[in-house]
Amino acid sequence: MMTRPAHLMSGRYHPICVGDVLKSRYRVIHKLGHGTFSTIWLSRDERKAAYVAVKVSTGDSSTHEAKILRMLMNRWPAHTNSRSLTPIILDEFKIEGPNGHHQCIVTAPAQSSVSAASLCCYFQLETARVLAAELALAVAFVHAQGYVHGDIHLGNILIHLPTSLDKLSVQEFYEQFGQLLPPGVPTCGTIPVWLGKRAVDIPLDEAQLLLSDFGKSFSPSDPEQRRRGQDCPSPLPVIPPEAYSEPDKPLSFPSDIWSLACVMYSMFGLRWLFDATLATRHDIASQQVDVIGEIPPEWWNTWEKRHEYFEEIGRPKKDRFVYPSLEQTFEKDVQAARQRDNMSSFAKEGQVAILSMLRSMLAMKPEKRATATDVLSSDWMVTWGLPAAKRARDNRKTGVWHGKKADARSS
Repeated sequence: MMTRPAHLMSGRYHPICVGDVLKSRYRVIHKLGHGTFSTIWLSRDERKAAYVAVKVSTGDSSTHEAKILRMLMNRWPAHTNSRSLTPIILDEFKIEGPNGHHQCIVTAPAQSSVSAASLCCYFQLETARVLAAELALAVAFVHAQGYVHGDIHLGNILIHLPTSLDKLSVQEFYEQFGQLLPPGVPTCGTIPVWLGKRAVDIPLDEAQLLLSDFGKSFSPSDPEQRRRGQDCPSPLPVIPPEAYSEPDKPLSFPSDIWSLACVMYSMFGLRWLFDATLATRHDIASQQVDVIGEIPPEWWNTWEKRHEYFEEIGRPKKDRFVYPSLEQTFEKDVQAARQRDNMSSFAKEGQVAILSMLRSMLAMKPEKRATATDVLSSDWMVTWGLPAAKRARDNRKTGVWHGKKADARSS
């Protein structure tokens, strides 16, 4: 029988079935999700009688994510008396299988990603403020440690699980969240369990965020870690323009800021700022010019397909749809859309401050973009975002929250 060469097997998922026990300790209970380079499994820590999330990377993938998470965990400022905004590693180990060696990281389970929670429904205004501010704080912290996250999107932002599952037995867990699969169906074909809530139903005391998945993170100051624009893994809706306008240049902290702005926009509303439906990178580039403004001349001259979208620099072709400006898009896709669905919208002063902040983060040239520190110092953050995050943090400690009053505050 022919054996598949080792180099063809690396990079693939490790076969895991519900009921497997990892490291003679973690019994796999259900699937939480998967990404390009990992699967995540809800497991029962049989030593501590506690539920955990075990992230199993693809075969022979880099182990640097665990190192970064441990570094961030150790450097989180204890004096702030607040919960870490990046995952806390409880354990790490390796397993060997037919597809190579697999790095495993054990953390506390989250209730869902922001992407899953916000599918077809809005966050309440104050909840959106808290999550946007916490995300900015998380990115600023990561940058202060000398790292670029490298892959900020809604699927990599998790909402903290507010109550422990540990009091539930495995059988009680299945009774509450659903059994796995009917008899006769292969146990390896596991549909992820849903532990979360719809965005609109997430109360303020549960608006706690975790910036996760540091598998693509890097230090721009380390020559061995540097990533060029053409290597950017970000999804099209959040990819920074320098990734394809300057593909041979190294990415740095501003690339995170562009993605952060795009994610914040989606947290405030429902839609992406840039529509990636059936889009190519050239379609996204033309949208970025429509929405944000004129493309830098040096980028225009090297954009080989520019004349499919523009007659000349700054002048769109007459026969194509021209996307509205950032301000017009926000009015339509956030303000009017929230009002149409009977959700509170942003007051005028808050809207102006949000747009000013987003504009500073969406400067086309990365060197002109706001830094994470600039974002935290912006009028919207100082007046609305950070105070909302502090109120949420303080009220979680006291167990008191006046939700209706909080959401009625001018934004």
